[in-house]
Amino acid sequence: MRKVLVFLLGYVCVSHITTAQTKYTPGAGNPGSTAIYTDSSVIKSWATGIELYRGWVNIADTSVYYNGSNKSTFGYPAIALGKAIDSPYDVVSLGDSGVAILSFDRPVANGKGPDFAVYENGFYTPAGQKGTTFSELAFVEVSSDGKRFVRFPAVSLTSESPQLGGFAAIDPTNIYNLAGKDIAGYGTPFDLDDIKDSTGIDLNNIRFVKVVDVVGNINAPYASHDSKSNIINDPWPTPFHSCGFDLDAVGVVNAGQPYSITTLDELPLAKDSWWFPTNDTSWVSGLAKFRFFHDTNFDYGFMLSNNRNDTAIDQSILETSTLSAITKGGMNAPDTGGTNYAVAFVAQNWLGDFSNMPVEVTFKDDKSYAVSGFYATNCTYAYLSMKNGDMFAKKFGGTTGNDPDYFKLLIWGEKQDGSKTDTIEFYLADFRSNDNSRDYIVKNWRWVDLSKLGKVKKLRFNLASSDAGKWGMNTPAYFCLDNLTIIPDAEPVKLSPLADVNVNMNAQPMNIDVSSAFTAYDPTGITLTVTSNSNTGLVSTILSGKTLTLTFAADQQGEAEIVVSAMLNSKTVSDTFKVTVNNTTTSVHSTLSSNVKVYPNPFSSNLKVECETNSRVILLDIYGRTVGEQIATGNTVQFSTEQLTRGYYVLKIIDKSDNKAVKILKQ
Repeated sequence: MRKVLVFLLGYVCVSHITTAQTKYTPGAGNPGSTAIYTDSSVIKSWATGIELYRGWVNIADTSVYYNGSNKSTFGYPAIALGKAIDSPYDVVSLGDSGVAILSFDRPVANGKGPDFAVYENGFYTPAGQKGTTFSELAFVEVSSDGKRFVRFPAVSLTSESPQLGGFAAIDPTNIYNLAGKDIAGYGTPFDLDDIKDSTGIDLNNIRFVKVVDVVGNINAPYASHDSKSNIINDPWPTPFHSCGFDLDAVGVVNAGQPYSITTLDELPLAKDSWWFPTNDTSWVSGLAKFRFFHDTNFDYGFMLSNNRNDTAIDQSILETSTLSAITKGGMNAPDTGGTNYAVAFVAQNWLGDFSNMPVEVTFKDDKSYAVSGFYATNCTYAYLSMKNGDMFAKKFGGTTGNDPDYFKLLIWGEKQDGSKTDTIEFYLADFRSNDNSRDYIVKNWRWVDLSKLGKVKKLRFNLASSDAGKWGMNTPAYFCLDNLTIIPDAEPVKLSPLADVNVNMNAQPMNIDVSSAFTAYDPTGITLTVTSNSNTGLVSTILSGKTLTLTFAADQQGEAEIVVSAMLNSKTVSDTFKVTVNNTTTSVHSTLSSNVKVYPNPFSSNLKVECETNSRVILLDIYGRTVGEQIATGNTVQFSTEQLTRGYYVLKIIDKSDNKAVKILKQ
């Protein structure tokens, strides 16, 4: 198998590939598939946090139960974190219309090609045949602020009737921009360029990916519709605990600067236990420093736990419920529970006014940082108290369910100069709606966004409840915290490598867009410069804004290496690319063996390959996805150059000879 690297500046495609086929690609393992295998080197990282909202077993009949619940129950949230596993069972099922919102250890950025991929557990039917798949589909949305989500324009060309049965299969070539079209172990890719015209979103700072189950029911009011108002018909109903979209993982292809995530899991703690400090102290995990205040009269602040009690309040050993998260573990907890999380107790005015003494987090190096946010949930004691009431506190909603109760977490920052930021409110329980069906007490890990606070040297936390008296809140003053996500000082990140340039002697000046070469959490401050040019006599450079202009010397041939650097906060990242100027009298296929020729070089409207009869000629993009394939029935294969996006492509020629590689260019 020989490779010829092709650099195309125009639009290129194999003659038998249509525009529709570039979108509605076949499933994994088939020629032209865009699916990304879980072991692919293009995956830079995986999701690290999840906020999960289970959907119905049967949205059209919510009286249908399976394993004691009318909501999906298969799998546990942490399954969707980390690397995708090529298994039908390593998934968390969303249920009909269920939702998962995932966060990452770095932002997703808009680079070249697909930017991330979503993995499900589909399989081919019949088994082993790469045709139709059993696929449960999902919409995909992204957000840079956690509030405004933009949905990818999805299309389903599957017939709207009759209803596909619960074990029916679909043709993946009829699906575009819907997760789940590919089999287990292969992710469906998503390209942020598809939503580049959206407002209110930073495509180089995508912090959240939302996966929303497509309800395959074709009947109103349950039907899901694509971006063209087509009803999406997929296998339905699936009235089991594993109903709906089965989320395996989300992988990041193009990424920005990594965050610092305080997972707390590196701290030693015996299983099903907790650490309650016995003195005034601060304890450290990652960059964060957690404060605990100890006094002869009262204690408050942050403690550490991995206790798994979610069912009972033991008055004799109150720590079993006060120092337990209702989730039975931290963000990374498996179905058996465990993994560390922080528990905070906020002082109340039983012995005086402690309103100015909230719990706090600082940073171990005493610097100021921007904080992306953290995950919060209720402790078991507070959750059960609000749900059922106890000897000290009321049942939320009261006897009628109509009382407008609430329990909220208040967070603000203290800046380097001592000034205070605005306060962010996060409701751990909220019964204020006139619609009682919207009342809730948080029972899962939920993201609390702190990005608007800016850089702070200290985070401070307090609690407030509608159930309060002269001695303070009656609601137990606890909350749990995990995955505190800190943004280190911004530095440039190399996003999409600059392409090598190959031209003929006396070529016209060339403009190169370098806007996607680098990114950062705050890209506005990046300064770009050309820091090195190994052959100024061959090519000169002018960098204006994000456009690099190359001007070639008359009647000169040779090579030059050019280094473009990005600087931010006194930190520099560089990228190097090569410029080759060819003598126009040189044979365009001088580096190839005599039985293989690729020409012309450069080319404009046609690309030809001369090769042995029956040679297999495959055109792939830089991600290894087949975009065209031909068998040489004579000794020539010809490609038109009109429809695929510009950039690098790889030409594979499978024959009996030892052919070599050559770069060619479309001007």
